[in-house]
Amino acid sequence: MKKTSMLAGFMLLGVLAGSVQAETADANIAADIMQVKRSVLELNKDLYELEEDLLSPATTRAAFYFSLTYGEFFEPLSIEIMGSGFEAVRHIYTERQVAALRMGAVQPLANINLGPGKHNLRAVIRGVDQLGQNRELVVEQQVEKTDKPLLLEFVVSDLAEQQSARAQLKFW
Repeated sequence: MKKTSMLAGFMLLGVLAGSVQAETADANIAADIMQVKRSVLELNKDLYELEEDLLSPATTRAAFYFSLTYGEFFEPLSIEIMGSGFEAVRHIYTERQVAALRMGAVQPLANINLGPGKHNLRAVIRGVDQLGQNRELVVEQQVEKTDKPLLLEFVVSDLAEQQSARAQLKFW
């Protein structure tokens, strides 16, 4: 009987030792999996940056942004940017976007590839004035793209003395 109980005790110790080893192995596997996940995410980030550099090198990179200063005399409904060397950029604004713009948000409109040289830009910003009448603000300007990224912001600002708004192009 003593031999049987001792044998059972040793078997129980063996099972417990095995489960401790299994838990340690599971913990090691979980740590390895987390490390692999981190490596995959880092690799994905590096590949995305490489793809951006290959598809849109700094020599051709350009970006358009839009902002609204106060917005008391003009509420944008849409914007259309046309120019030589790229497809037209169009955006229609929601009420939430207009509210964010009034609070000072700067909205990224588009990232495009634009070759070096001079380019004619035309932006038409459609909206309504404080009286609810339809208005179009137009910006036409020639810009020069160099070998550095070109960052352009279309700014609509209030002219309080004229109770009107104007649009202009700002270079970053």
